[in-house]
Amino acid sequence: MVEDYNMNFKEIRLERIGIESKAKLENIINLYLHDLSEFAADLKINSEGKFEYEGIELYFKSEDLNPYFIVYKDEVAGFILFNTGRYVPKDIDYVIHEFFILKGFRNKGVGSAAIRILLDKYKGKYKIAQIASNKTAVNFWKKFYQQQGINYIEAEEKIDDIDAIIQIFNV
Repeated sequence: MVEDYNMNFKEIRLERIGIESKAKLENIINLYLHDLSEFAADLKINSEGKFEYEGIELYFKSEDLNPYFIVYKDEVAGFILFNTGRYVPKDIDYVIHEFFILKGFRNKGVGSAAIRILLDKYKGKYKIAQIASNKTAVNFWKKFYQQQGINYIEAEEKIDDIDAIIQIFNV
């Protein structure tokens, strides 16, 4: 997900996902989990041949969990699952829990622009994690921080027995 950051912000928006679009989100999450299964051996398809995201229904029940579609030129280009409140560590305001750009929208600046929109809307202390072996994701975030002039603290952490790289920063 290394992207050019020459995107017109007017063409991109974050759209809060309502319960009526839950099935659409689940379909896109299936694609996301398929991509992640390369890096997480525990991700397996169910008896219907789909990946399932455990706890997705909570995003439609809690004010502290915020699902957004990333929309580019009126097409869904991906999603962000954004956590606050009781779903973040004690000294953190926000966690970008999941972030995904559909392959047809990658390398066009869509992801970078969407994250910038989110950071502009929600000011505070962030924690973001990537699977350590997912070099594309790790590189995307490092390039984004560099382009945006964001200073961050980086560490390694185990998340569900998977090695992860985390960054913490303020905006």
